[in-house]
Amino acid sequence: MTAETAANADELHLVWQPLDIGATRVRNRTMMTAMSVMYGENNILGDRHVDYYRERARGGVGLMITEQQAGHRYSKGSFYNGCTAWEKRVIPQYEKLADAVHAEGARQFAQLFGCGVHDKGTMIMDEWHPLWGISEIPSVVHREIPLVMGKAELRDIAKGFGEAARNVKHAGLDGVELHAAHSYLLGQMLSPTYNIRDDEYGGSVANRCRLIVEVAQEVRAQVGDDFTLGIRLSYEEFVGEAGITPEQADEQIEILAATGCFDFFNISRGAYHTLHMAIPPMDSPHGGYQEYAHRARKIVGNRAKLFLVGRITNLHEAEAVLQSGAADMVAMTRAQFADPHLVRKTKEGREPEIIRCIGANECVARLFDNRPAACVVNPATGRERRWGPGTLAPVAEVEKKKIAVVGGGLGGMKVAAVAAARGHDVALFEKSDELGGHINVLKRLPTRSEWQMAIDDLASAMARHGVSVKLDCDADADTILAEKPDSVVVATGSRWTVDGLSPFRPGASALKGFDQEHVIDIATAARRALDDPLSLGNSVVILDEVGTVLPLGLADLLSQQEGIRVEIITPDPMVGMEAQKTLDSFHLLPRLAAAGVTLTTQQNLQNIEGRDVVTGFVWGGPPRRVADVDTIVVAMLRQPVDDVYHALDGKVAERHLLGDALAPRKPIQVMYEAEELGRAL
Repeated sequence: MTAETAANADELHLVWQPLDIGATRVRNRTMMTAMSVMYGENNILGDRHVDYYRERARGGVGLMITEQQAGHRYSKGSFYNGCTAWEKRVIPQYEKLADAVHAEGARQFAQLFGCGVHDKGTMIMDEWHPLWGISEIPSVVHREIPLVMGKAELRDIAKGFGEAARNVKHAGLDGVELHAAHSYLLGQMLSPTYNIRDDEYGGSVANRCRLIVEVAQEVRAQVGDDFTLGIRLSYEEFVGEAGITPEQADEQIEILAATGCFDFFNISRGAYHTLHMAIPPMDSPHGGYQEYAHRARKIVGNRAKLFLVGRITNLHEAEAVLQSGAADMVAMTRAQFADPHLVRKTKEGREPEIIRCIGANECVARLFDNRPAACVVNPATGRERRWGPGTLAPVAEVEKKKIAVVGGGLGGMKVAAVAAARGHDVALFEKSDELGGHINVLKRLPTRSEWQMAIDDLASAMARHGVSVKLDCDADADTILAEKPDSVVVATGSRWTVDGLSPFRPGASALKGFDQEHVIDIATAARRALDDPLSLGNSVVILDEVGTVLPLGLADLLSQQEGIRVEIITPDPMVGMEAQKTLDSFHLLPRLAAAGVTLTTQQNLQNIEGRDVVTGFVWGGPPRRVADVDTIVVAMLRQPVDDVYHALDGKVAERHLLGDALAPRKPIQVMYEAEELGRAL
């Protein structure tokens, strides 16, 4: 521990204080809120869940809340393998979870929810059923008119939640949280967006709170007063009077607090229409949604504890929240998704070892694809039994290798750090004067600066484990062979193509006009624009067939300059299809539109004729022409850069291709592959 890290740890006071939340005593003020990870098995918590939560309990967190657990038979979840709580078959896994978490000194609540109109419905092959809705308002996801719940169904909902809570208590977990935020069932009842009922469950704020009160009373009837019960609320849905406003939320929380049923209120924001406000991406401010928590504090007083979320990424931010009086518990959910030992490392003065969350939201993107959640900066997340702390076996002395890693991008740095941590002698060669690879372009674009933290954390890991780093070294085969390595890892990345080859135009790779000087790839364009935004001229067209943040970031940069006309053209139904999954497009696209960037969708490139771009509607029709373009930017395919690998054929005992040099992919895939290879070397 350095003097600086010790001083940093000493600055923290309130975060280490225990807290009583109803009948539950928590060892400190740090927590993880419910986060969908999709590690379930047969619609109940899986062993992977147990490993996941155990590791974070071992890492020092005070309290965790499970991912959402269905509180009713018609609320199995919005994802394919969502988990249930209302069936008794869940109890053995809950018991296993309780034992694992308690053994490490942490506490565990279960979140109970219903999907309402966002339920699976017909998403899976079997068990089709109509969606249950509060009113005849369809899901923004499924666009199906729901079966409107009558009073008998609402009573059944309350009964189901009570039975689910009883299962949770019987299994030995510490409490339950009702999910009434983010446009799920109980939140739909609260929101004017979905609740247009004209009976005692609609109209006034008090009426819209009625079901939640009935659910809470049923839960209390099933579990008693010696079991912790709380609720998660969206304090604002950001759709004006059509949704929950802060003023309405004030009324809601007063009504709910007055029942005496709730031991805590978990303050969030956002809804299905505004999910980016609930799960803030990289360009969002840090520090939590304190303005809402302060409002809630004035109303709730000492009647219940307050939890707060909102891009709180380290314990110093958490301490500031606690010092402000905004909350009693502070959630650092994605931060501990990235590093399960964030709390322990901070307490022990090991903050430089923390793997920091950068808000890339690949964890969220995978959920939109119905895939289990994973982390771009930490491949061990969700793989705790396989790759968690303590699983990295040191290499035997006689098996130590001299390893040369060519390429200092994320993959090269990660494999070097892992291999060196095992005990190998590792040297990394990078042709440029800085580490980071192609991320060095991305990080300089507006809103992307936190990628630098990922680079810095990997560089720090390499330094701790003794990796020799050689910058400004364009290592060819002779350079590598001179090192006499036992093994070579080639992680030299990829290059963008400018030839018109595209899956959107099968058989039409030989398009005209790509060999002109004003037609350049997206990486080259970004580098030029970062050096001089005016260097691309007054008219720029970006041919975007990747849908990521990179083309959006370039357009964002250019649009900030007076007099530059920018158009993004894509064959996709919307600009930024991949960026939508990470929730970045919800921030970026409005800003681009406001700046006058033209967003053109469903257009296939036909040709480049001089300075004219000719496209056609994907479904046919006359061509469309954008004339007199100064720079045409191409974001299409990438090709592996693998020259060194092939030059070493037959000259080294062992060689490996890694990451984009093997096949161009997302950083999250490259990091996984680097972890796997580093452990195998």
